Amino acid sequence: MTFETPKVNTGTVLVLDDEALIAMDLAATVEDCGLNVLGPAFSMQQAFELIEGSTPELALLDINIGKEQVWPLARELRDRGVGLVFISGDLSPANLQAEFHDAPRLHKPALPQQVCEALDSYEVKTPTAAE
Repeated sequence: MTFETPKVNTGTVLVLDDEALIAMDLAATVEDCGLNVLGPAFSMQQAFELIEGSTPELALLDINIGKEQVWPLARELRDRGVGLVFISGDLSPANLQAEFHDAPRLHKPALPQQVCEALDSYEVKTPTAAE
């Protein structure tokens, strides 16, 4: 799939969705955006395990993960300075947390270009050779 998108970011993105096919598709889209993927994770536990050893620059998170919601993970990532993008089939106000009102939100199914644009709304700082 080819589409035009800015490729400013070269960081790592945690991808979390409890539906494996969707998660893998999102991971492929993230790579098409020119970014690296951490995961994808299919559960909250798996996502927390992934970030134990590595903090990504960005996270692309489904809101409803099985019977859980993503907010504890989102808070942990936000506290680490990770840029958050939420993607869900239910973006109703009742399903969203006010504390994350600034984060980009995408409605499923999102087009690849929409995913890239949402991720590209953050400026990712990558290490230089001197660091």
